[in-house]
Parts: sequence; C-alpha cells; structure tokens
Amino acid sequence: MKNILNYKLTHHFEERLNQRQIDPFLVSMCLVKGDIKMMKKNKIEFTLSKDAIKQAIAQGYMLARDCLGITSLTVVVRKNILITTFAKFGDTGISN
Repeated sequence: MKNILNYKLTHHFEERLNQRQIDPFLVSMCLVKGDIKMMKKNKIEFTLSKDAIKQAIAQGYMLARDCLGITSLTVVVRKNILITTFAKFGDTGISN
C-alpha cells in the first residue's frame, strides 16, 4: 500500500482516484484544509469546498486544469486508512 500524508491507500481507494480522475495532491489538500465531519463507525469525512480549491489555485499550489469541473471533494477515512473519495462536478467548475 502507498501513503498520502501517513494515511494508507487501499486498492479500492486507488481505483476510485483513477476512475474519477482526482489528483492525489487534491486529496492531500483535502486532508489538511478540509472541513471535518465525524460519522458512524469511527469514520471521518473531510470535505474540501470550492472556495478552498480557488484559494489554492490563486496561491499557485495547483493549476486550474488539474481540477477541471470539480466543485467540492470529499474523502472518507477510518483510523489511518483512506476508504473512498468522491467529487462533485459542475458544468462551470470552480469559476462561479
């Protein structure tokens, strides 16, 4: 297994990253700057908003083409294992 910020990637998680074309840097940014929500069964949900993505682009951490169409990103974690990730996509992306 690989790691992102000391969180272990499962095979399922890697498949979801590839299927949904999500940049691993965006996942690490979500884990650092995302809003935290506690869920059932010791799961934690990190959500990165459109404003945080815009701020990262403005500060030069990433290019707008790397997150084309993504309006928010959610990562689900149990203990130190990344379980799944999904993104909300919009027609206008992050521009509006």
